[in-house]
Amino acid sequence: MDPATDNSNEAEKQAVAPVLSDRYALSAIDFVVVSTFVVAYVLFYYLPLPSVGVWRDVNIGRAILAQSSLPSQPLQMPLAAETPYRATHWLADISVALVDRIGGAEAISLAATLLSVGYLLFVYFLLCRGPYPALLKLVAVVLSAATLLFAWQGLSPALMSAVRLALFLAPLAIFTRWRLPNGAPSLWTWIVSPLAIIAWANTHWTFIAGPILIGAIACGVASDAVRQSGKWSEACGNRTVQAWAWLMQLCLFATLLNPWGFGVWSDAIAQIAVPLDGSAPLVLFSALGLVVALLVIAFAYLLRRSQVEIYGGDVTLFVVAAGLAACNTHFVLTFVAIATLVCLPLTAGMFSLSPSQTKPTTSGVDQEQRPLRFAFTMLSLLVIWIGFALSPISASVLGGTPRPLVKAVDDPPLGVVQYLNENQRPRFVFAPVVWSDWIGYAVSGSPDLFSSSDFERLPQQAKFDYRRLVQGGANWKRVLDRYAVDTLVIDKRTQAEFATQALGDIDEQWQLAWESDHALILQRRID
Repeated sequence: MDPATDNSNEAEKQAVAPVLSDRYALSAIDFVVVSTFVVAYVLFYYLPLPSVGVWRDVNIGRAILAQSSLPSQPLQMPLAAETPYRATHWLADISVALVDRIGGAEAISLAATLLSVGYLLFVYFLLCRGPYPALLKLVAVVLSAATLLFAWQGLSPALMSAVRLALFLAPLAIFTRWRLPNGAPSLWTWIVSPLAIIAWANTHWTFIAGPILIGAIACGVASDAVRQSGKWSEACGNRTVQAWAWLMQLCLFATLLNPWGFGVWSDAIAQIAVPLDGSAPLVLFSALGLVVALLVIAFAYLLRRSQVEIYGGDVTLFVVAAGLAACNTHFVLTFVAIATLVCLPLTAGMFSLSPSQTKPTTSGVDQEQRPLRFAFTMLSLLVIWIGFALSPISASVLGGTPRPLVKAVDDPPLGVVQYLNENQRPRFVFAPVVWSDWIGYAVSGSPDLFSSSDFERLPQQAKFDYRRLVQGGANWKRVLDRYAVDTLVIDKRTQAEFATQALGDIDEQWQLAWESDHALILQRRID
């Protein structure tokens, strides 16, 4: 046989041999990105759920599902019955109650983790879409993850609003029409943004950011039109400016599609003025303040150094989002998303792209490097598997002991709840606020509570008496008599002096019902 013919056959076999697609060949930076998402997943999953907030929302969701109507007063807080109240988070409350019905605290923890990681995926693949260096995209993801981490409240309405925020921003991030000449909103923006606003307005009071941001784009487009024409009259008559203004009005109208109409706006403004959900005005000397400050500095630097055109819509979006973040910490997530959308295009040309991002044509050298590149793919799959194996959900698949409740929730008063469930009777319970939501959630019969995390809704005198009782005092029995409280729960770790005094004041009216190393329960004697 001719050797030349044999060699040609071998060459033909090699030519027709199957070759894996480069689409699945990850690079080192891709491996870093995958590892970042896996670390975020494990971190958020192991963050304990707070013992306040989310359990109050579960109770509200349970009540709505049971009664098929929205509550007209704070649940389990008879002292706040006269306070104006609207269950403006009803859609989020129902959602978290359904998740709790499926799997309790563990299901709530998993749902919060999936929402957080899903939002980070939205940031990486939509807000950062475009030929930008992967390291810059990774920085945006890390800042978003830090914002979620520093404001962590579990599966709260604030976290669920991130889904609505993502839906609202998705068409804006995909099309970015305000950067185009005569760039009116796209058809998908007209459809998706109002629908996202409707869901957002029934989930969390931060919905007001939606119409305001659309208005910011309209103002930015108008400023660009003024720069071109030099006349405000022509800018106001510009059809593109009018289209964005009409979209803002449509989004404003969409916010009214809720059970209270304009009432959600008054509640939102009240939340900014006097926060009732644990939020507060932004403090620069804080973790969230540092995130905002870094992005403001980055934007100022890019305005001076960027070589690409700067659009009025980008500037007004950034300024308005920064103003909202300064008003309340719940808007910081919105600000970080807008800053990502605005700042990344300004970095164009300032950084060189890696070979994997320039997508060179396949050559013999590439084929020699492919095994190494597919090694990063295998390593990424290994990291994903390790992240799953380390997470609590792996116990149901790989076996092992499920995570105990005390690890899933931050300091739940399990002993107190167990005693109250074993000795059921109508109760009016005074307990620290950090335990009250869990007691109202876990004790059957829905006992009345002196206060829950809706503390700010209490009358002023009740707030004063609560603070005085938490600190202890000689007149604690007189104060409890004023409100007809029959059950007193004391945290011995934070109220050690009060616990000692209360035990010394036991008489024919009050008795020690239960005690452990962490807590004690005093009950009014029943003749």
